[in-house]
Amino acid sequence: MAQAAPQTDDTTASNGAQQSSLNEIVVTGSRIKRANFDTMQPAEVLGSDEIAKRGFTNLGTALQELPAFSVPGNSTIGAQGSFSAGQTFANMYNLGSQRTLALVNGRRFVSPATSSIFGPVAGSPVDLSSIPVALIDRTEVVAVGGAPTYGSDAIAGTINIILKKDFQGVDVNVQSGLSEYGDAADYNASVVFGQNFNNGRGNITVAAQYDKQNGLTTEDRKSITGGADNFFGSATKGHTYTQQLYSGGEHYNVFTNTGMPMVDDSVPISRGQPAYAITNDAGQALYFGPNGQLTPFINGQLTGSSLYQAGGSGFPIADFGNLETQSNREQVTALGHYDITDHLRFNGELWYGRSRAQNLRDQPYYNTALFGNAGDPNGNLVLSTDNPYLSAADRATIISNLNAYGGDPSTFYMARANTDLATGAFQSTTTTYRVVAGLEGDFDALNRTFNWEITGNYGHAETDTEARELVTQNFYNAINAVRDGNGNITCAPGYTNAAIATLSSTCAPLNIFGINQASQAAIDYVTAIAKPKQNNAQYDVVADINGNIVKLPAGDAKFSLGYEYRRETTDFDPGAFYYGQPNGDGTRTQFGNSIPIDPVAGEYHTNEGFGEVDIPVVAPDMNLPLIYNLELQGAARFVDNSQTGTFWSYTGGGTYQPIRDITLRGNYTRSFRAPAITEAFSPTGQIFDTADDPCDARYIKGGPNPAARAANCAAAGITQPFTSNIVDFTIPGTSSGNPHLQNEIADSWTVGTVLRPRFVPGLTLSGDYISIDITNEIAQLTATDLLDACYDGAPGNSFCSTFVRDNTGQVTSVAEGYYNAAIESFKAFQAVLDYPFALSDVGLPENYGAIDFSVNYLHTFSHYYKVGTGDKQYTVGGVQEPRNNFTANVNYKNGGFDFLWQTQYYSETRISVNTPLSNYQYPIMDPYVMFNASAGYEFDGGYRVRFMVDNVLNSKLPFPEAGYSTNRYFSAILGRYFRLSAGAKF
Repeated sequence: MAQAAPQTDDTTASNGAQQSSLNEIVVTGSRIKRANFDTMQPAEVLGSDEIAKRGFTNLGTALQELPAFSVPGNSTIGAQGSFSAGQTFANMYNLGSQRTLALVNGRRFVSPATSSIFGPVAGSPVDLSSIPVALIDRTEVVAVGGAPTYGSDAIAGTINIILKKDFQGVDVNVQSGLSEYGDAADYNASVVFGQNFNNGRGNITVAAQYDKQNGLTTEDRKSITGGADNFFGSATKGHTYTQQLYSGGEHYNVFTNTGMPMVDDSVPISRGQPAYAITNDAGQALYFGPNGQLTPFINGQLTGSSLYQAGGSGFPIADFGNLETQSNREQVTALGHYDITDHLRFNGELWYGRSRAQNLRDQPYYNTALFGNAGDPNGNLVLSTDNPYLSAADRATIISNLNAYGGDPSTFYMARANTDLATGAFQSTTTTYRVVAGLEGDFDALNRTFNWEITGNYGHAETDTEARELVTQNFYNAINAVRDGNGNITCAPGYTNAAIATLSSTCAPLNIFGINQASQAAIDYVTAIAKPKQNNAQYDVVADINGNIVKLPAGDAKFSLGYEYRRETTDFDPGAFYYGQPNGDGTRTQFGNSIPIDPVAGEYHTNEGFGEVDIPVVAPDMNLPLIYNLELQGAARFVDNSQTGTFWSYTGGGTYQPIRDITLRGNYTRSFRAPAITEAFSPTGQIFDTADDPCDARYIKGGPNPAARAANCAAAGITQPFTSNIVDFTIPGTSSGNPHLQNEIADSWTVGTVLRPRFVPGLTLSGDYISIDITNEIAQLTATDLLDACYDGAPGNSFCSTFVRDNTGQVTSVAEGYYNAAIESFKAFQAVLDYPFALSDVGLPENYGAIDFSVNYLHTFSHYYKVGTGDKQYTVGGVQEPRNNFTANVNYKNGGFDFLWQTQYYSETRISVNTPLSNYQYPIMDPYVMFNASAGYEFDGGYRVRFMVDNVLNSKLPFPEAGYSTNRYFSAILGRYFRLSAGAKF
């Protein structure tokens, strides 16, 4: 149950025995021990009980049910960040996963995130899927305020994962799930073993967990996310809006994955009519059917674009995406402590984890005039009419068309999406090792007791990725098929193999017509296995001392002082395939679909000193009027970073109770985030990117100030209506790191109240206003960002020099990179209600059990970012960040039986927040409500069973079922899902 500030911290070990109750605990966001979880910042707790009731095996997925967490930077759902399949990075308040700090038992945890510029997050977020949920006692989430206590990255907030302590006994659990469609099965098994020894002076706890998830592609939900779903596309003539809703799926009519032959190096179809396509006697455009024979192309519904239609025979691009990764995870963790003396304790942790996750499908290797000239990588294929895989009838049809066009009858062109040769799939295997060792103790001095702790932490994460990639040179060798003197089909003589080794070095002819017509020998000859590798290491040593400073009338003033040394190293090796072939002049040539990717390596270290004070001003026993309790807190941290220099982070605030029932709280915090190694050290490398060109007719009326955008585009010589190529296909550019980056700085404050009315025993209600303003924000400015910053800002601003247009207005190159160029502002109201009560309290019999009702709610007033002198770009109210969302739980318990009913709600959202409503035929997505349920029974002897149903009423995507976020609405896409678990405690 997620809740606000509980009165006590009594917890229960998994075998039902009470853990040792501490009078004082360390609360996330502070290093000073205190009597309860009352904090000056908004705080929530996700307990192991709720995780179990919902059947979560990935903590990152569990946290998504707290409204404070937006769409993650990467997860097991949807498209996977390059080299990071299956890694789950929490994203608090939608400020970016790099601005959410995750800890385990108050200590940093090594990140597996890639340092390549093509990764999902430029930073060091913790992979929450690597934490075994079987070992979690609770997870504390505290908004803002963490930087003075823990250092860099805690701008949005801090997640502290508290593991089970002093576990005694054995707890085993097995679980399996399946969707109502019979797919997406998952399996989980875990065991936790704990044993006290030497009369309770020591304990060792070992946990092992195994998870398996069967994956899904977008084609598996074809009518929802695949090639038959609704989509927004360019409107046809005669409409006032520019974005129209179409059904039947977005199908590109300029290529198929079976091949579309042409008489010239261009596109086969334009606006539903043959352009340069091979046609039949009736004038219909032809394409190769799955069996490799020419067949008429069937048009779908025409759109306002010449490139795609709704439905029809074109390439259903939405079918070729990842919906859920296929994964296997194994985790083993050992925790131990031993009281060497009554005043000295040793603590240790050993971690091993291995995760293998597959991105099942992605964009294939394309051959089309959109991406280059014929014969170039990704350009149209150039084929001989004597190709032996052509049927006699198809050969005659093609030659007839070539003659009629006046072309060379020996050669024709073909566009193709090579989904049968290079699927875009890849697998990431992440291995994590972590060792924690420390001493803690206490001593008496100056008539006081002081507590101290020294802990060393080493973590290493290695990610090995494998992807089957098409090698262009061998591909072109193999499709140049001929017959030898004996009539056998072979590769044309005189070929040269690529410099990169493929699975087979023997050229085998490849049948490119239709789909899945190629022999295995041909596939092995044209493909290589790319093997990039990522290595990250973290060294962290923390020493602190805390105790009482002086006794005040209201109680003891407490302090904490400490020192931390941290070193982060990262090394990304793209491997031979992605690195490309050196040309001897400092440039490299790509081997296949991917441009040359650069290695990225670097390290930085910090020396940090921190301090904290907690000053009680008024205590309840002082009996002062209108001041029941008053407490002030403050903390500061000095950081000397080898990369960015020195910085002070600090916070101050407190809690005030005019009466026992009401607590007022607030704080101000200056926090920071140091540049990540990716952002600082990435070399200049080539990229290809698309962008929403603000001068394109589809976007000219968008932006925060459409009139200024239109005027700036006109001043640049672009006349309307203008169609920008960069919107529909990639153009070349560069991207690089920036060694001159400085810290991001956030000024944040919260103010709120906690109500615990005595006349409603057990009720806790909290509400807090949260304000986070980030300056000097590090932004990887994409082509869209740079174009928007140019045309939405002051005329001729510096961002206009980061790209080049030709004399027709088309963008021909762009220089992307990292800049301290943005500000970001977030303002929200967060509320938590928790009300447990026995039904006997409302007049029912004693044996009717008890109910716990809880609600977590977030209302975002404003969230925007601004690049340079450009206008504000808003994010709140979009499909990734609903303005209002809540999760409500009703838990019923009676003896060994319990039942959970959960409601999740997202308010209506705009398809595009920064585009006028008039631009879309249906600009608003309806509100969304989904229900989950869980019922369990614990038998005598510790045996238990639980049945869970996600999306009980099978809620669908809200209308217009387009422009949605796959992560946020995943349950609607997946459909009703069933889980069954069984376990035992001994």
